[in-house]
Amino acid sequence: MIRKLFATPIAAAVAAVFVGAAAAHDVAIRPRFDLLALYAAYVIAVVTLEMRIAHAPSVGTGRWATAGLAAIALMAGSALVTVLGWPALWIVLALALMAFAFVTGPRLSDTGLAGPVTIAVLGPLASSGAALAVAGHVSPTAFWIGVPVGLLADAARRAREAAASVALAARAPHLSTEGSPPAPPWFAADLISAFGGILVLVSLGTLPWPALLALATLPWALGEAARARTGAYAWGE
Repeated sequence: MIRKLFATPIAAAVAAVFVGAAAAHDVAIRPRFDLLALYAAYVIAVVTLEMRIAHAPSVGTGRWATAGLAAIALMAGSALVTVLGWPALWIVLALALMAFAFVTGPRLSDTGLAGPVTIAVLGPLASSGAALAVAGHVSPTAFWIGVPVGLLADAARRAREAAASVALAARAPHLSTEGSPPAPPWFAADLISAFGGILVLVSLGTLPWPALLALATLPWALGEAARARTGAYAWGE
């Protein structure tokens, strides 16, 4: 039975924001949940814009939606920089520039930098910004805890690329995909790196030991990798 894989960059961005804020939360410091909400709005708007640009909506409500998302990103980003200063500026700019360079300009999505950029934007960059918003500073824990999330996001990106290759081959029969695995090899590698990274970071003292609770989902992840390799997924949105 073909299973539908539901994975979107927005889900990864929200997850990274959540774990970054959770890592930074300190009962001794009044958390700025108002700034966290602004930051979440900024990240979601930027990632959604990147997705819209990648699919290039051209007419009707598409243009208004794109303009609305751009306005939200601009207002939320400006507010964060005004309140938090230079640290917020670097994170806001890095997120925007890397996200849009992924699908415009040099199109990093077509280069070997696609993986590192995906991991950074939907991982430690997003989690660091959330920590800065909620606590006013970025701790090593808040930064590194985003890495496993970024690796999972990269697995989803590689899955979508596999779907695009299959679709292209279907439209052009002369392009043979014989010998290609149902899922790209890096799909499993990203999953292994994500869970292995948790073990490494906990052993180094970078993440607290409760982070090991995430390993409870390891059997599920291994099952997903096995299904992907046997072609049990429809690699689409």
